[in-house]
Amino acid sequence: MRQVYLAGPPFADEYRTRAAALVCAAGLEPVDPMRRDFRGGTVGHETEIVEGDVADIDSCDVVLAAFTAPDEGTAMEAWYAHSRGIPVVAYTGGSWAHPWTVYVARTVHTTLEEAVRAL
Repeated sequence: MRQVYLAGPPFADEYRTRAAALVCAAGLEPVDPMRRDFRGGTVGHETEIVEGDVADIDSCDVVLAAFTAPDEGTAMEAWYAHSRGIPVVAYTGGSWAHPWTVYVARTVHTTLEEAVRAL
């Protein structure tokens, strides 16, 4: 089964819930890095967080990235995937797509449903 890494801001719980459901309905397996929830306690765990995310991205076939709000982590995850040849599908929620988002993404979509169909 193809695995989909769910990149997005750490407090985007609604996105993660909806994305996971849509990805499963499409017959794919979501990989949510927030299962290792360090919100409010990242200090001293930076290596564990980044290395866990990198391992998850490496294990996935595609990255679904929520660019609905500026977030350094999402940008780094998308850039890492792009640099490894792992396709990135961007979801903007109607927000303006930054040139870097357009550059690293195979496709850019305003709705989550469209983005999941593009996986």
